[in-house]
Amino acid sequence: MASNLLSMRRERFAFLGLGSNIEDRLDHLQAGVDGLDADPRIRVDAVSSVYETEPVGGPEQGPFLNVAVRVATSHPPRRLLRACQAVEAKLGRVRTFRWGPRTIDVDILLYDDRTVRRRRLQIPHPRLVERAFALIPLIEVAPGQVLPDGRSLPAALAKLAPVEGVTMVGTQVRLPSEVRS
Repeated sequence: MASNLLSMRRERFAFLGLGSNIEDRLDHLQAGVDGLDADPRIRVDAVSSVYETEPVGGPEQGPFLNVAVRVATSHPPRRLLRACQAVEAKLGRVRTFRWGPRTIDVDILLYDDRTVRRRRLQIPHPRLVERAFALIPLIEVAPGQVLPDGRSLPAALAKLAPVEGVTMVGTQVRLPSEVRS
């Protein structure tokens, strides 16, 4: 029991954004959620609705499906990034050019109230407050969450008004425990 309490104390909450715009987008999102939860140091405990969005930047490509998830993790931020990249690799993510089409993209949006500034990792995600497609699902799984600078997520979203091109399409992506049931 004590070891369970100790590991629980080390758990932190992180919020991740997942997106897919090629092949079976819903299957890729579900496989991404399941792949994250399969890591023994990550537990997915909330999944947002699914949103369809137009791509931002990059070449011409098809629309994305996006979700946000809340995870409890004992991984520190850089190890969580590696776990996210392992899920991307397992699902066939190929990085041919920036902002190109992808089977899956898994980004760390927030990690507790921490700020991280490294060459390969920035938390909060450096473009989070510019992207309604990330903020809208994030607000669903992070009600009341504030950015490390004290701004609320809804306040950040309000600065992007009017919001267009983000359409909720359902709740097809489930928690791994719901998929197994």
